[in-house]
Amino acid sequence: MTAEPMSGDFERDLTRRAWTDDAFAAKIEHDPAGALADMGLEVPSGIKLKVVIQRRDRVYFTIPPLRPPHLPKPPEPLNQFDLWSSEGVFVWIAPVAAKFKLLALRSLARRTGEPS
Repeated sequence: MTAEPMSGDFERDLTRRAWTDDAFAAKIEHDPAGALADMGLEVPSGIKLKVVIQRRDRVYFTIPPLRPPHLPKPPEPLNQFDLWSSEGVFVWIAPVAAKFKLLALRSLARRTGEPS
């Protein structure tokens, strides 16, 4: 399937493509960087991306990364990760440092979707 033009809304484009293209949906779960490359997007270096397409019969838990053993225990477990939502529909769970790279990816998707 040829890449559709990007609208500039990364999450919407990604979801639409996964919902309408079975081969892409399989690829995004097994080779997310390759699937995003098919959309004209490059995953920023240093980011390992995992995409999970939600199934109606499953419950998902995302456990924040363990702190390095030499660091003191944080006062609140939620300080270990950043929860970020886009328009209340799409949720990223990522370490703060990775969030900026994900924001760069979203910005690239917006620029890719702009008319020339």
